Amino acid sequence: MKAIFRKHHLISILLQVLVILILALVIFFTASYEQGKSCTIFTAVQGDTVLYGNSEDQHNPDPVIGFFPPSSEGYGSVKFGITGADGQYNFEGAVNDQGLAWDVNSTPKTKLDPDPNPFKPDCYDENFLYRITKEAATVEQAIRIVKRCQFGEAMKSQYHIADASGDAVVISGGPDGKVAFTRIDSEDGYLLSTNFNLAQPDKGTVDFRWHTATEKLEAVESGVDLSPEYALDLMEAVHLYTLTTYTLYQNVLDLKENKIYLSYMSQFDEIAEIDLEEEFEKGQRVVAMRAFFSEETAAAGDAAYQRFALRFLALKVGVITLALLLMMGMVFLIMRRVKRVRADAVD
Repeated sequence: MKAIFRKHHLISILLQVLVILILALVIFFTASYEQGKSCTIFTAVQGDTVLYGNSEDQHNPDPVIGFFPPSSEGYGSVKFGITGADGQYNFEGAVNDQGLAWDVNSTPKTKLDPDPNPFKPDCYDENFLYRITKEAATVEQAIRIVKRCQFGEAMKSQYHIADASGDAVVISGGPDGKVAFTRIDSEDGYLLSTNFNLAQPDKGTVDFRWHTATEKLEAVESGVDLSPEYALDLMEAVHLYTLTTYTLYQNVLDLKENKIYLSYMSQFDEIAEIDLEEEFEKGQRVVAMRAFFSEETAAAGDAAYQRFALRFLALKVGVITLALLLMMGMVFLIMRRVKRVRADAVD
């Protein structure tokens, strides 16, 4: 009977050690957790109007906008991004002076088969998005650039590209192990992408952003006027303000008129209107996005983001603290079990 009790105690101790290891992993992943990008991107076409929108949902207090006039290297462009922890600019979306725009959705990683041409250069090493921005005026030209390189073993993002004619494509990993090109349906008049792979929709999560944006874009097909104001309303309807995610900025691009409509840090009472040609005349530069807004809007947006950041930090600290307390409790229980096993052995 004592042997049975000792075995029972040992099994309990092993289970408690396993719980401690799980809690340690919880602490590790919570401490290192960084929210991915939960962006909503659309292309919408109605008559002669072609609008492209992006909602940038992630963590960073310093979004920036870069202006790069036309040069011998290629087309001029405006790029949207953030300031990294190392002080470098990370541009994550762009529009060039030909009316070609691109942005990126984070998606679950999709495995790719080896490219049949092993001598193709790596798309990332080639900086294919830079080449598209500089060299492509149409979606077809952008696709040709992509087809001249390969993405390696997997794709962990999808790329939404549109041009001033109303053509659009989402490039992602396909179910057949090849790169997929999901094109806009001219009868629908729009192309929408969020954070599931558009070529493999069964493998991702569809949330309220997809349903809300779809409803508003289908209303355009039914006769609602497609205007920058309507597109901005759509963007506001899908913005995120949760414990783990915040909308840093949203842009609506008029691809025919070369105009940008920009909101800052989920502040929707003031919209900045930016003309590409006017900004190119001021030369190449990268500007803090808040500079395009009044002091009141910039201050309100920065304060709102800081409140979010503090809540997110408090959540992480709370999870880690709870896990540590549970670990301490488990260690105490293990010590009691060990003493009991030793006492049984002496008896």
